[in-house]
Amino acid sequence: MSQEKITVVTPTFNRAHTLKRAFDSLLNQTFKDFKWIIMDDGSTDETEDLVRGFQVVSPFVIEYYYNPNKHKFHTVFDGIKKVETPYFIILDSDDSYPIDAFEILYNECEKVENQEEYISVMGLSGDDDGKVVGDEYPNGGFDGSIFEMRYKYKVRGDKNGMFFTKTYQRELEKFDYSGIPKGIYIPQSVFFNVYDAKGVKTRFINKIIRNYHKDENDEASVSNTRWSGENRLGLMLGHLFFLNAYQKQLFPYPKALLRNLIGYQMYAISQNKDFSKMIQDVKNPFIKILGVILFPFSYFYSLIKLLD
Repeated sequence: MSQEKITVVTPTFNRAHTLKRAFDSLLNQTFKDFKWIIMDDGSTDETEDLVRGFQVVSPFVIEYYYNPNKHKFHTVFDGIKKVETPYFIILDSDDSYPIDAFEILYNECEKVENQEEYISVMGLSGDDDGKVVGDEYPNGGFDGSIFEMRYKYKVRGDKNGMFFTKTYQRELEKFDYSGIPKGIYIPQSVFFNVYDAKGVKTRFINKIIRNYHKDENDEASVSNTRWSGENRLGLMLGHLFFLNAYQKQLFPYPKALLRNLIGYQMYAISQNKDFSKMIQDVKNPFIKILGVILFPFSYFYSLIKLLD
């Protein structure tokens, strides 16, 4: 069993040019009781040499694993399965943290008494000028669901935080993702939606705990490539899992229901998915019927958005 309190898990692919920024932010943390697991997703640049250099000078443990390219969705799960500390953080290879981020998150996690009911403590992201990306949480922060945060309170913007290892690994063990393809973009929300819809709680706090860097000219950035044609299958699955996970919670939010149903059908059409299978894969009977009614609109919308 690891003696550290926190594990930082970083999936990376050809990001040697940004990993130094991530490493520097770890070196500067006021909270020092952590280790770093780097999951190299088949990089062909100098990532391994760079990490070996980090290991020589690092005051904290760095574990490095190299595997053939699976893409982030699968790679990050492989890393999380290696976590033995009470808490962990997913640090993207192009991100960094304010110096007090781990201290803030660790202290907030320690305040949660019934941790088996919670999966994470989520804070805010800040841009390069220190301004909050998107919105703050209502009521000075609250305990609840991601769905509630996004649709009841309409909070927007990238969020980030720390996870309770036992809860996350418990839910991951129940989650069958063996049929989800590797090597393409799959949104992590495919998993988040499943546990969130089951009532596993998140604590939301109004403190900036992550630095968000756009890196708009970085061709390796998932943010800049996920909308490409080869990743439309992942986008389709993102909408489908959302519909099936939140099927009952969605009815008071017709805009979210319609947006995700049309999005699912639009990307399914781009994948040449059979219409009967498209409807069959939606679990809720009412949403199935709505899908049949909306299909002509989804088809013409897909011609405009995807096939031009």
